[in-house]
Amino acid sequence: MEKHSSVSLRLPPPDEGPGPSVELLAESRRARASAELASARMRSLQSLTLALSGALTSEDVARAVVVEAVRTLEAQTGGLYLLEARGSTLELVHTVRCPPAIEAAFTHVPLGANVPVAEAVRTRAPLWLSDFATLAERFPIAADPARPEHGDLSIACLPLIARDRTVGCLAFIWGRAHDFDEEERAFIDMLAQQATMALERARLLAAERSQVERVGLLQHATAMLATSLDLGHTLRGVALGLVPTLGDFCIIDVMGPDHEVRRTFHAATPECAGLLAASHWRPPERPGTPICALASGQPVFAPQVDAAWVESTACGPETLALLRTLAPTSWLSVPLDTPEGVLGALTLGHCLSGRHHTAEDLELAMELARRASAAVQNAHLFHQTQQALQLRDEFLAIASHELNTPLTALKLQLSRLRRMSSDGEVRARTTSAVQQVDRLGRLVHELLEVAHLSEGRLHLTPEPVDLVDVCREVLTRFTEEKERAGATIFLRADGAVSGRWDASRVDGMVTHLLSNALKYGLGRPVEVEVACIPGDLARLVVRDRGIGIPAEQLAHLFQRFGRAVPLRHYGGFGLGLWFSRQVVEAHGGHIHLESSPGLGTTVTVELPRTPETA
Repeated sequence: MEKHSSVSLRLPPPDEGPGPSVELLAESRRARASAELASARMRSLQSLTLALSGALTSEDVARAVVVEAVRTLEAQTGGLYLLEARGSTLELVHTVRCPPAIEAAFTHVPLGANVPVAEAVRTRAPLWLSDFATLAERFPIAADPARPEHGDLSIACLPLIARDRTVGCLAFIWGRAHDFDEEERAFIDMLAQQATMALERARLLAAERSQVERVGLLQHATAMLATSLDLGHTLRGVALGLVPTLGDFCIIDVMGPDHEVRRTFHAATPECAGLLAASHWRPPERPGTPICALASGQPVFAPQVDAAWVESTACGPETLALLRTLAPTSWLSVPLDTPEGVLGALTLGHCLSGRHHTAEDLELAMELARRASAAVQNAHLFHQTQQALQLRDEFLAIASHELNTPLTALKLQLSRLRRMSSDGEVRARTTSAVQQVDRLGRLVHELLEVAHLSEGRLHLTPEPVDLVDVCREVLTRFTEEKERAGATIFLRADGAVSGRWDASRVDGMVTHLLSNALKYGLGRPVEVEVACIPGDLARLVVRDRGIGIPAEQLAHLFQRFGRAVPLRHYGGFGLGLWFSRQVVEAHGGHIHLESSPGLGTTVTVELPRTPETA
């Protein structure tokens, strides 16, 4: 009987499903995909960190974050919004592959709008919309512009919060519906955190740059205001420095001493400059929106300007037409205020740039106005001083001429009386009177010289002159003064010291120096030395041993009406040294004074023997 062997195979039932090995394989694939995704996201964060390290502005940050996030998240569209300064509007800073309809509808988003980005910022919480139906149900206003032509969509919006302050929002759109798992939400949240830190750093850098720029602007304006008393030139320099940092145009209106308002301006464009050149300050015609602080004396701060604001002004047809043409987007005007009243106004405006003034701009403008007010006051005071000096010099010139006529007549009458009288006492008294008239005549002559020199009318007539002879001639006229002072004058000269000088001017200079030496010499000897020195120079030294002059007073003595002693103790106008200096320097020479209290004074004059003015 033949035996057969057989093998039987048992197949699993068809409904028992895959075995453990298949499940392990699928799990392995999921783990690998998850690891690859995590690795890709890590690389994305590293790449973003590197890109943000070089981002110095908010625009740079927005560009880097949105581009990297859209690439890594495989999103259809991405964008970054920033909350504008007033905190009422979200502005789209940068977007990637945004459909034109969505970009046009959501470039400027009011914070109160019922749209996803505004909702995320208001609630300060991430917003996850997994499909279009959810979007349409919760935000019907945003549904129409975002409606996909085919398929579905999902949206993620994450608020950007820095130090408990919301600065903006990140928004992404996918062209499909999907749920956001925990890992994806955590990754997008990390992107938002990176963006927030970078935006805060960019804000701090921008604030630092702005502060440096403002300090530089303030220093420049201060330097301009301090360098010149020419008000027109100074204000033009200030206006030039303020554009475009604080405005697209700058207007400075200043009321002059004649109460006429003069306008200085600068603009960023020739067209704007042309408009301002034809404009003038006008007072308001009726109560309305103030545009210039000169009228009200109060700051005008309108960071957001529109057509309605322009039309509400009451500044008259000419200024209204100017405002309509300029079409400002922001306006700022601060008064140039002083204790005596408002002298003018500094006005700044943005137009073509579309920028808006901030509270910091107002603060800086007010500081500039304070400094400009001081400069305007100084310029007005300088102008008034110049006018007063001109009037004084005119008075001195007229008074000198008018006084000379009666003095000459009086001297003639006294001289005639002296000749005709045989009475010795009468002759002595008339002689003394003539001497006093001569002294008064010299004082009048000094006043006339002041007027001439103030007007720049010191004309020289050089001729051959012996300085020793001039000194001897002057000494003969000081007989009475020497006797009255009880002093002696010694003239020392080895020989003639000749040169080409104006004889009358040199005579007057020597007279003033000797008069001072006798007046302040306490009756002690006065020395006069005349000599030739190397360099083809003549030297005159007048030395007394009188009261001397304190060191702190020396700098003022060569000024007009400069004095180092009380007027009630010593007469004179204080013009002698000033006049002597004018004469010496007009001849191309130098005058120097050395003095010590109680030891006396030495005045040294050096004159070129052949001056260039000859």
